[in-house]
Amino acid sequence: MATTRKRAAAKAKSRAKAKRKAAPKKKAAPKRQAAPRPAAPPAVPSAIGLETHHLDYTTHDLGAVKRFYVDLLGFKNHDHDTSFDYLWVQTGNSSSLGFMPPMEGMGEPSPAKEPTIYLLVKNVDAAYAALAAKGVMFDGPPSDMPWGHRVCSTTDPEGRRVMLATRKQK
Repeated sequence: MATTRKRAAAKAKSRAKAKRKAAPKKKAAPKRQAAPRPAAPPAVPSAIGLETHHLDYTTHDLGAVKRFYVDLLGFKNHDHDTSFDYLWVQTGNSSSLGFMPPMEGMGEPSPAKEPTIYLLVKNVDAAYAALAAKGVMFDGPPSDMPWGHRVCSTTDPEGRRVMLATRKQK
């Protein structure tokens, strides 16, 4: 009797196996695709680590300039540093303008002149070293300024002043 049961069990297994082979295979449920992530903003196309650009102008009437850019044009994010009589006006996500009375050693003191191209970089000392190695002639090595930046300056081929700057760590 045990042999009969074993044979019956073996036949049952064999039939079940045959059914599994004959039965259509179920397709796996499609995998859910994750929602696409927004693309990262493109890297700033700069070998010097540019973070923002800023133009500095000299002015003999800071009050009138402030009224024009802040009151008339409506640039809301601004700061007036009274220790230097310097007006900073944000004009975009990564751009700004600066206005100050003429300072000795900062170029032609009379408006209207072309602005200083003032490029804020991650590390002015590294940018200076890399550019000097490529042959860029600077007025001198980076130095600390009383307004809180470390800067170096050069001129472009047409004589425009270009300053590289890094905010000094506090």
